[in-house]
Amino acid sequence: MKTILVKPSIKPLNRKQTIKKKTEPSVFNVTGSEKIKLPDPEVVCDAENDVDWKGKQVDDGNIQVLWSDFRDNTTMHGLKNANLRQRHRLRCCVWAAALIAMGCFLIYITYEQVSNYFKYPTIINTHVQTETSVKFPAVTLCSASPLKKESLPDILHLEYFFLSQSVIGWMYPPLNLGKSEYSKYHIPLNASWVNDTANQIEDLFLFCKFDGKDRDCESSMEPIVTQVGVCYTFNSRKYVSKNGHIMTSRTGSTSGLLLYLIVNQSNYVFNDVMAAGVKVIIHDQNDEPDVIDKGFFVSPGFSTFASIYKTEYRYLPSPFKMNGDQFCVDTKSPDYKNPLHYYDVYSKTACRMECKQNHVIRLCGCRSPNDKGNETICSLVKLTECYKVESERFDQNGTAQGQCLCPTECEYDEYQARLSTGSFPAKNYQAVLNQMGIKNIRETYLELAIYFESLGVLQVEQKPEYSFEDIIGLLGGQMGLFLGASLLTLTELIEVILLSSLVVGRKLYHRIVKNP
Repeated sequence: MKTILVKPSIKPLNRKQTIKKKTEPSVFNVTGSEKIKLPDPEVVCDAENDVDWKGKQVDDGNIQVLWSDFRDNTTMHGLKNANLRQRHRLRCCVWAAALIAMGCFLIYITYEQVSNYFKYPTIINTHVQTETSVKFPAVTLCSASPLKKESLPDILHLEYFFLSQSVIGWMYPPLNLGKSEYSKYHIPLNASWVNDTANQIEDLFLFCKFDGKDRDCESSMEPIVTQVGVCYTFNSRKYVSKNGHIMTSRTGSTSGLLLYLIVNQSNYVFNDVMAAGVKVIIHDQNDEPDVIDKGFFVSPGFSTFASIYKTEYRYLPSPFKMNGDQFCVDTKSPDYKNPLHYYDVYSKTACRMECKQNHVIRLCGCRSPNDKGNETICSLVKLTECYKVESERFDQNGTAQGQCLCPTECEYDEYQARLSTGSFPAKNYQAVLNQMGIKNIRETYLELAIYFESLGVLQVEQKPEYSFEDIIGLLGGQMGLFLGASLLTLTELIEVILLSSLVVGRKLYHRIVKNP
């Protein structure tokens, strides 16, 4: 601090007189009555001199000057107005309170936004994408009677046994299987039981067409073993792997798949379904057909038209949640390994079927002839007294089903169908067919047409509600709104903190050196 001494007067000084000192104004000695000439705002700052000045403050250990410079020159609006040396005390307090309040509110808003970001919220975008051609789905068809009566083995009272175990079995007394003549009911079934007792392709299919062209039903339909027995799938995964996807670029009932099916009710075996006809399941090739809980029935004597449309679901993998607290499984990831033992491709349907199978086998000690695996096949007694009972209990027990860890795939396709029916055949056609020797048409035959009603694909896509860029933009906007600050303001603050830390470090170092 520069001090200017005033020359003494000629007269000698009295004791009551004092020597007056005139000091230059300083940032540390500013009163309300003193006038200080502020620097010209139009003067351009010399970056080199500014660095030298700040470096000098660090060398001199003057933290107060560093913070005063930050307060007076920061890009944070309002901070300079909280200067007690340049404002009335009340105004200074008001500005300080406003800054603190805005700062606290900014911290709260920032915390809420960052917390919400790490909850990984999502939004669902739904739109229709029109294609020039679409992949035709797999179509699985199962007879209402998977067992063929004339193919059953020669076992005493076997037909009555199936009747007593059917949906109306409560009306008939069960067989006394403890008798010696029923010993075959206690012998485990052969592995060939399913194929030996199943309906063959010629028993179910009369005529096949696709996109107006004839197709050989035998080469187009693949037999598969389902929960109820042997069914047949058109455009299966195995067929696609060999021949590629069947594509269609046409819409309407004159395109797609056209089938004429046979319903031979004289060969029906009693089971849990009283209807006559064929169960139809339309599904993706990578999904297992759930022939029990999904699909629709077509009946003899009717033409059934199923207009279908496709929905594609695309969800985000972990850490994003799919529905509520559920995570989907990214089966498309190169690191993904299929946890299923009996199914080559993972799907939620296949996972639940395998889980149910393992649960029932664990309780009964044997498997159904329709199940996959190498366990012992149940006998007819075990099938009815244990396997069927435990299977029904599983379907009704939500706790048991909840133990199946079967997440949904992140990407999968579904097909919905809208049905319309009409009598088949019309009376004029029936008269002609009767003359050709084809009898009982309405009890034996049906027509099924499956086609796309449009080439538009409904796409349901999950996307993050916030991206990292969105969060930066929101935080920048909140900082500007509450404090008039920006990311550069944070840089200024970090600079002052680092310089102040350097000052404190220097002081501690010198103190340690002087007082070892």
